[in-house]
Amino acid sequence: MKLITNSMNEPVEGKLTVWRTDCPLDDMIFELCANLTADGERLIVLDASGVFDPSRIGRAGGTVARSLHVVRTVPGAELHAALWAALQSAQQRTNARRVLLVGVLDHLYDRGILTRDAARALGRIKLVFEALTRSGLDVTVVCKTEGRETGARTYLASSLCAFAQEVRYWPLATQEYVDGA
Repeated sequence: MKLITNSMNEPVEGKLTVWRTDCPLDDMIFELCANLTADGERLIVLDASGVFDPSRIGRAGGTVARSLHVVRTVPGAELHAALWAALQSAQQRTNARRVLLVGVLDHLYDRGILTRDAARALGRIKLVFEALTRSGLDVTVVCKTEGRETGARTYLASSLCAFAQEVRYWPLATQEYVDGA
């Protein structure tokens, strides 16, 4: 990874943000991409769940299409080595400072993986996220929670949220006002 520095050539610390949702990911991913590239900043999208639809980007504003680089991958145990190598390569080519990760935790809920192995894999993923943010990248992870039999693994997303600097929920809750009358 290229180390991101400021104008004084000092390293810049990135941030880990986790978005949790029970909604379909299509619209959410599209809107997140638009928000993350609104200021012209480049964005790398790592799509491990196959929900990213590039044809929608063509209909979006010009900054989204020009600022986006999509890396598709398949979730699983072999995901880590290939994923991080692809991310490093894309970041060096594009000089992107923002990364959106979709579906990278999905394989941890597979019933064919022992719970302790899923916990260890999550620990390794969190170490990688820490390294990415220390190198100056802003990392956004999308966790889909609906429609899953999580059983004893309900803590996985919560553990990642506890590790993150910011946790957000989609859709954004509307502000409720209570009339004190």
